Amino acid sequence: MNKSERRIWNNKIRRQRERKRHIFLSACTLFLIIVLSLTASSFLSHAKTNKKMPCKYYKSIMIEEGDTLWSIALDNISPESGNIAISAYIKEIMKMNGLQNDRITAGMYLVIPYFSDDGF
Repeated sequence: MNKSERRIWNNKIRRQRERKRHIFLSACTLFLIIVLSLTASSFLSHAKTNKKMPCKYYKSIMIEEGDTLWSIALDNISPESGNIAISAYIKEIMKMNGLQNDRITAGMYLVIPYFSDDGF
């Protein structure tokens, strides 16, 4: 192999090494971008879950003279309940307690839902 052929051969080998190095660096860059993206999305998803969500609880109340389902709903519905309508809240109370109509009498016990931010 003469000097010119050796130079051509060495240039070819050098180009192959540079091509492999570029492919390796591109693969490493892509891997790094994927890892950073997954890490960032993990932090963002944890940030969203730290917000306290209101929890639904239940309590039993005794009906007193003059109570109506409407007055009970007004006394126990809270801002933590979200945008729940009073009529929907009354229907839920009726369903939970097996009431066929809205008649309640003094001395009865009802289980009612309420919401609180004290939960998880």
